[in-house]
Amino acid sequence: MKYNLQPSLLSGAVLVSALGVMWLGHLLSNLQPDTMVVRKLDIAVTPPPPPPPKTQNVVEETELVMQVEGSGAAMTMADLSVEPDIQVPKPDMPNVKVTQTQWDMPDIELDAFGLSELDSKPTLLTPVKIRFPKRLKKQGIKRVIVKLDVIIDEHGNVKLMDIVENPHHELNKEIMRFVKASKFTSPYKEDEAVKARFIWPVIIEA
Repeated sequence: MKYNLQPSLLSGAVLVSALGVMWLGHLLSNLQPDTMVVRKLDIAVTPPPPPPPKTQNVVEETELVMQVEGSGAAMTMADLSVEPDIQVPKPDMPNVKVTQTQWDMPDIELDAFGLSELDSKPTLLTPVKIRFPKRLKKQGIKRVIVKLDVIIDEHGNVKLMDIVENPHHELNKEIMRFVKASKFTSPYKEDEAVKARFIWPVIIEA
């Protein structure tokens, strides 16, 4: 009986040892730490920009911000080039002599009256004698109307102020000669001899 219990105890001890080893292995497997995965990252490094090229002329660059009144954002003006201060000598001005032109201005008769202001219209006392140019006759022109700005003084003498209308300038000399030789009756205003100024239409016939 003593010899039969020893193998049984030995087998039980072996079985208990085996179970203990299995239980310990299971426990150790559950206690393993978490695995950390480390990945390699490739970072591309941008090379620095090349230095600006060297120039002989140095231009100052500035940025101006101009605030515009009213609605809207500010207007930015960038890259304003400031040129160096260059002094340009002033050219010598030539000495030009300016002479005053003497203009023959007709006398303005402020005391002359119009025809509507006179007691009656002056009457021409001399005949109308004007030489008609041959060139106008050859062109078939036989009648010309001119308008003259004239002044008649208190004695009826005529003064030509201007040739207002004359389609044929060949008649200018004859017109001036004719006016100089013409004479009117004295113009009157309120029974007093006065000067009169008016436009005198003259009909010239060949």
